[in-house]
Amino acid sequence: MLEWFAIDLIKQAGEYIRQQIDESYRIERKTGKGDLVTEIDRAVEQLIVDRIRAAYPEHQIVGEEGISTQPDKLTGTVWFVDPIDGTLNFIHQKRMFAISIAIMVDEVVEYGFVYDVMADELFVARRGYGATLNGRKLPQLHEHHVRDAFLSMNATWVTPNQQIAPEVLAPIVRDAVGTRAHGAASLELAWVAAGRVDGYITMRNMPWDYAAGKLLVEEVGGRVVSLYGEPVSYKGKTSVLGGSETFVKDVIKHYVIAKNVTPEVRPDLAIEPNKTYDRVRDLLVLANPNEAMVQAQYAQGTTFEALLGGELVGAYMLVRRSAESVELVNIAVKPDRQNQTIGQRMLQDAIRRAASGSASELLVCTGNSSIVQLRFYQQAGFRFASVERDYFSNHGYEAIEEDGLVLRDRICLTREL
Repeated sequence: MLEWFAIDLIKQAGEYIRQQIDESYRIERKTGKGDLVTEIDRAVEQLIVDRIRAAYPEHQIVGEEGISTQPDKLTGTVWFVDPIDGTLNFIHQKRMFAISIAIMVDEVVEYGFVYDVMADELFVARRGYGATLNGRKLPQLHEHHVRDAFLSMNATWVTPNQQIAPEVLAPIVRDAVGTRAHGAASLELAWVAAGRVDGYITMRNMPWDYAAGKLLVEEVGGRVVSLYGEPVSYKGKTSVLGGSETFVKDVIKHYVIAKNVTPEVRPDLAIEPNKTYDRVRDLLVLANPNEAMVQAQYAQGTTFEALLGGELVGAYMLVRRSAESVELVNIAVKPDRQNQTIGQRMLQDAIRRAASGSASELLVCTGNSSIVQLRFYQQAGFRFASVERDYFSNHGYEAIEEDGLVLRDRICLTREL
């Protein structure tokens, strides 16, 4: 059985590490001063890979140290292996590191194993069967808001860095009960699952770091996503946010979405000029069903598109109205990518582009029933400027009701540049 094979394998690897930990070994730097690898990392990965290949030659293996295969497509059965997660801890402290193994079947992680080698604690999760610690079933998570949560997060993310503006996450540190940096992602997620910490946040993880821990958290009722609420990717780097459903929603709503996100916050999102109408048509008419008007605006102004990992996820237009005024029109986010801060990023991008020209104000108009949109713009510094009564009925729009309000009037807001 796959589960028992993996348990025996991870314990064998742990025993090898315990035998070697006090011996001398070579240390190499991979990409930076904190990104180290030892010959023990490589030996442990080789041990794990050799046993998997001998028992399951048809399986694919993705590992941190590059001994394993690195498949382009995650089809069939795929093992994610981190032989020593927390190499710095292993080198300097000789504790607080783990072996992490996850098994994906047909693009779904079905098993997760995190072994705290020196504490001899084995966390195991099987999809749909819950999670255990040394054979004892872990209870479901308690719900926590940020204000009553004990967090695991590296201090790097509240200092100047290339992944996120420090002011986004610094308030979480301020508001939480306490914050610690443990330095081993799989173990930190396992501790979330065990209730030892209430949440985990990082801006940079690879699949072998979080795949097993993610399943552990999910099997006790928690949630693991990117900081922006997106599903995490198993094909490259991603931010990771894990904890109870309440904690995750609290972080996204009150510390990410609620802020005026600057362009630096989403380095994975590219916004660039659009070249063809057909490419963005569906997005633009999502914002304005009057396609004749949309086409006229497209001809008059400049259209920009938002790309997330190459996927078209949003669009907006800037149309010059006078020497002093530019109007933002038809800003739209792909439906399955909404509530992920993409709209905030596009709005900030529009403000920046408008301010770089000669205009002194940015204008935006929306319907009287669009309560969420009105709040969205006011949070970004826009103020009410005018109301055009019966605009939508006079321009042939179908009657629409939102939140109990009939769409009738057009409300325009402006922001000084």
